[in-house]
Amino acid sequence: MKAEKLIYFLSMILSKIINFNKRIERIEVQKILIFKLDAVGDMVYTTPVFRLLKQKYPAAEITLFCQESIKPLVQFDPHLHQIIADFSLLQKHYDLILDLRGNFKTLKYALLHPPKIRLDRGSVRFRNKLKGKHPHELITNSQIIASLLEIESRDLVPRIYFSDEDEKQASDFLKENSINRFAILHVGANKALRKWPLDRFAALANFLKNEYQHEIIFVGDDSDVDNIEVVQTQIGFKTFSVAGHFGWTAFAALAKKAQLFVGNESGPLHVAAAMDIPLVGLFGPGEPKVFYPCGEKSTFVHHVLPCNPCNQLNCVNPENTCMQRISLNEVINKILSLKIKP
Repeated sequence: MKAEKLIYFLSMILSKIINFNKRIERIEVQKILIFKLDAVGDMVYTTPVFRLLKQKYPAAEITLFCQESIKPLVQFDPHLHQIIADFSLLQKHYDLILDLRGNFKTLKYALLHPPKIRLDRGSVRFRNKLKGKHPHELITNSQIIASLLEIESRDLVPRIYFSDEDEKQASDFLKENSINRFAILHVGANKALRKWPLDRFAALANFLKNEYQHEIIFVGDDSDVDNIEVVQTQIGFKTFSVAGHFGWTAFAALAKKAQLFVGNESGPLHVAAAMDIPLVGLFGPGEPKVFYPCGEKSTFVHHVLPCNPCNQLNCVNPENTCMQRISLNEVINKILSLKIKP
């Protein structure tokens, strides 16, 4: 955290120096560089920025710099000119640099190759902290670009794009397994304290089958396979899994067809939320409000305890963690509130 605060402070100072005495709205922008060194959920809530910038600067080339593992998530976004994960591939000059989540290397790049304009997360986080606020990630991203264009709430709609091949993969899977109506469950998370108990996922699957006649499809990556198999042994009917077999955009294509998604706070939850389907997010040690799923069809369960947010590694209530406090009935009631047709 100390390193992050230092990066934010230096980033704020650097932007002030670069932007000093400039009329930002009058500067011509042809090349835009966006730094976003975050995980999947953070990137999902950045996608409105790509669209808004393209609307503001339709002739501009927009380059996204992100982690190599995140590139497949946004590879089909029509508003991006290119996606890079190697500093050596960057050009020497950009008119506008947006540092939506950077590090010391992104600071060094802007220092050595100063743009006409630089806008950054550190400046916004500093202003929000003075106000005692830490808004949703969608709002934070919009605040960073607020000096460039007017933004309305209806503009802040995240979207993940997928290819015809992704659509075919999803459709073929459903057809081959004679699946029509289905719910998607994601039992994994990148930290153990974010995981809802596996036996409750099993009980939820049985409820969805009995109440809605939903088939159950489990999603995730290779690290989720063992836990999925444990859950499947506790379910009294055949279920399906694409864990480790569907990439991010193929998963988006599959989620678009689902009647419901239920999962822990993790990447699949946020991708599913961007597909505008009924959804229940299960939240525990994370910071309240910042990453709640957006959309009229999305809801969540979160027991916010006095110790929240925490480091998500060491729980002060290991015998009854915040995720363990989420009951099956609470999740079922949230599903019922979505008014999904049987």
